[in-house]
Amino acid sequence: MKKKLCLLTVASALSLGSSVQAQGLLSIGRHDEFETRVPFSWAIGLGGGWDSNVNQNSDNEHESGFASATLEASYNTGDRRTAYRVGASYSPRYYFDAPDGTDDFQQSANLNFSIQHRVNPRLTLNDNLYFAYEFEPNFEIGAAGARRSDPYLYGSNSFSASYAWTRRFSTVTGYTFSGISYEDDERSDSQNYLQHLLHQEFRYAFTKTTTGALTYRYAIAEYDDGFGDYTSHYLLAGLDHSFSRKTYASFRVGAEFRDRDNGGNETNPYFEGSFSHSVAKHTQLRWFGRVGFDDSDVSGSQERYSFRTGLSAQQQFTSQLSGNIGVNYVHDEFDFTNGSYENDIVALAVGLDYQFYRNLIFNVGYSFTTCSSDNAFSEYDRHTVSAGVTARF
Repeated sequence: MKKKLCLLTVASALSLGSSVQAQGLLSIGRHDEFETRVPFSWAIGLGGGWDSNVNQNSDNEHESGFASATLEASYNTGDRRTAYRVGASYSPRYYFDAPDGTDDFQQSANLNFSIQHRVNPRLTLNDNLYFAYEFEPNFEIGAAGARRSDPYLYGSNSFSASYAWTRRFSTVTGYTFSGISYEDDERSDSQNYLQHLLHQEFRYAFTKTTTGALTYRYAIAEYDDGFGDYTSHYLLAGLDHSFSRKTYASFRVGAEFRDRDNGGNETNPYFEGSFSHSVAKHTQLRWFGRVGFDDSDVSGSQERYSFRTGLSAQQQFTSQLSGNIGVNYVHDEFDFTNGSYENDIVALAVGLDYQFYRNLIFNVGYSFTTCSSDNAFSEYDRHTVSAGVTARF
């Protein structure tokens, strides 16, 4: 599994393409704008904080202080015909008093790469890669579990070709390869998986700002133990609408027809939608929502049907002070051969940045995560407070 995910990184670097069609929840909506005003930038940060529930335990919470660091870099370049961007980050964290069974040193890293190539006025090729090594759940991706487990690799690469047949009618054809791999051997057999997704979309522009879409998707998922293997067909319809150059909304609604190798057939409603808004550099807002089957992250679960929604906002209050806030809500329904249970997760994060000297920025942040569940083992509350200094170049 890990070899396949590493090959995913190499393959994406050799293919053409942007439009994020494969990063789990991040794939919803439009992501085709390339910023080239600052071609290369990087940042380094040092800080620390306090975690109220390091082991995310429901009845035996263990708190600890921690030291942390961040290293980020990004590069954007291109012209009207070919544009690409690449970004990477690395974030280690050391807990001074980690509980038994939890590593005191934890680290996460990610790499993202996007490229867009206009072959001619009609044909555009896009490719997008997201590759991450993480310890914490990432609710914006929607691939890992609801609580910290063991380190995992998550990779996703999507290629698509858009072709304008007429001024109004166009098609988008694409292929996505994604998967997750846990380091823990006990989890890996039942929760490691690879997914192949083929999609074909037919688009018709009713006006300059509104486009209708009919979408067909075909997915194949393969788990290491074979228990969760399935194939799915999606039939969806939707609209994309630009309220202005910087305000955009998109949705798809329909049904998923899933055929499990070990669980029979089932049909359920499917919905995904997004809204994005920006005003120069001062205000940025994004919302997404999705209802449908998710790949299961619980051993023995035949399926997971979920509702996920998230909202993030960034605001530049003054030339020196900026803030950000993000909130995610997840409702999971797990089915087993001998029963079922539900999870409800709320994750909130807020932060402030103050530029006190040239390229030096003081950061403070607070996050809160809570999980309520029919399964008492899954329940927990967690508070995290952090502060640090970041240098940007």
